[in-house]
Amino acid sequence: MNKKKITVLVNKLAGYKSYVDFLSKRYEINVVDCKEDLNEINIDLILFTGGEDVSPSYYLESKGEYTHTNELRDKTEADYMYRGISKKNVPKLGICRGAQFLTVMNGGELIQDVNGHAISGTHSIDLKYRDIDCDFKITSTHHQMMFPYNLHKDNYEILATSTFFRSNKYLNGANLERKLPNNFEECEIIFYPGSKSLCIQGHPENFNCPENTQEECLNLIDNYLKL
Repeated sequence: MNKKKITVLVNKLAGYKSYVDFLSKRYEINVVDCKEDLNEINIDLILFTGGEDVSPSYYLESKGEYTHTNELRDKTEADYMYRGISKKNVPKLGICRGAQFLTVMNGGELIQDVNGHAISGTHSIDLKYRDIDCDFKITSTHHQMMFPYNLHKDNYEILATSTFFRSNKYLNGANLERKLPNNFEECEIIFYPGSKSLCIQGHPENFNCPENTQEECLNLIDNYLKL
């Protein structure tokens, strides 16, 4: 089967090769970054990868005790986001930190410290868009968590949540327990339709991610980002 060719904008100063290798299971990838003349390139996808915490200033909180940021990276990737909006709202994919970053760029917030997710191995997730129960597992190596609940429900779609609550703390920038809504779940995959942003908290690119989960994530990219 011939793979569809896509051009992906990514921050080459951040780790990106394993993420591109993951996408290469479905697509033939041409990687570019902001050093090139983007006005002359048709970009199909903007990819935001894992790494440091997003600066809480982007969601109007102080920096908590356990938050470690890279302000230059935030600034660089915020520029990518604005380029994506201006260039015909290019689809965006965020994985791990990238998912949290896109949540913040879409007006959402982050829980600055949780536990139970920065672990080795995999854990089960529930896919909200499926009518039948399926066993999907994904890796989990994060201490912060996407929090879209401050937004209007029409602005986001939660596609997957952790099957069980894995954390027993949800700290804000003051290192205090934040108030959680009654409908709170630990989000694993979110789609923001207004900016065409698909956010995957886990690591489908990791070698130990089950193949059925990798394929499901690639199908989500196909179905939601319309590549």
